[in-house]
Amino acid sequence: MILKHFSLYIGVALFIVMTFSNQVSAFSNTPEKPQTASVSFGAEFASGSYGTDSTIRSVYMPLIVSWSPNDRFDVGIEVPFIYQNSSNVTTDVYRNRVSSTTAKRTARGGPGGNSGIYQLQQAGGVFTTQGSLSGNPYSNYSGLPDSDASGLGDIILRAGYILFLDNTSMPQVRTSLFVKTPTASVSDGLGTGEFDFGGGFDLSKWFGDLHLAGEVLYNYQGRVSGFGLNNYVSYSGTVGYQLTKNLQPMLLLKGATAPTTYSDDLLEARARVIWSLTDKTSLDMYGSRGIADSSPDYGGGISVIYSF
Repeated sequence: MILKHFSLYIGVALFIVMTFSNQVSAFSNTPEKPQTASVSFGAEFASGSYGTDSTIRSVYMPLIVSWSPNDRFDVGIEVPFIYQNSSNVTTDVYRNRVSSTTAKRTARGGPGGNSGIYQLQQAGGVFTTQGSLSGNPYSNYSGLPDSDASGLGDIILRAGYILFLDNTSMPQVRTSLFVKTPTASVSDGLGTGEFDFGGGFDLSKWFGDLHLAGEVLYNYQGRVSGFGLNNYVSYSGTVGYQLTKNLQPMLLLKGATAPTTYSDDLLEARARVIWSLTDKTSLDMYGSRGIADSSPDYGGGISVIYSF
């Protein structure tokens, strides 16, 4: 079953990459509009008990394609493959453009199950599961089997625009929008079957080799009866340092207000490193540790980013 779903995912991924490459080639004849593009592929893992007696483990493998037709505007698409050891967990995520050092994924909702409701959250180029509460009144819900599940996740479309560039008097200010499409299987517990959308602002400022960044997003979740989904605010703060020309370590704090009526607020700490292997290729690596009970106990991942 996993191989079947993964083969489908690879097919979709190759189609997107081929289509995107053709679009970039078509635009390459207009030098008056400098453009960049990037392709990212990663493998991410998270584990936590979330206040229950069982451990939930999840693997998230996103293919992300981004394109910037100029210095201010960017668009992108994210196609994820998901595996989780319990169908009580649902996974949908949103991520900023790959090139942003504040790129992150924010939580969405999911159906109930024998262990309660869980959320999956992703940030900083990598992934972490989030949110649960054992007091779920729908804990006897039996619409989903209590077994592992895998398949195509919810495809994410996003766009961003830089309102103000980083200069001596103010930080870079970027606004962003996203739409989560309901492509993940509801019967397998991989999605809610509803559209989600949202938007917000992120700030970024360099002080020599020191980099400070932060982001606030408002997330609207499509309503599903019995899921207890809330609209919520997610946020993050980042402190990074350009240690060498090719290496930038950073520390992040990421949190959110409760995304469901059955979870508490979320908060976790992350250590992240962006390592530029060449002018076009870089590695994005992280490890995380949950602070709030509704956040994952730990997580980690790695992604490869190719820019052209």
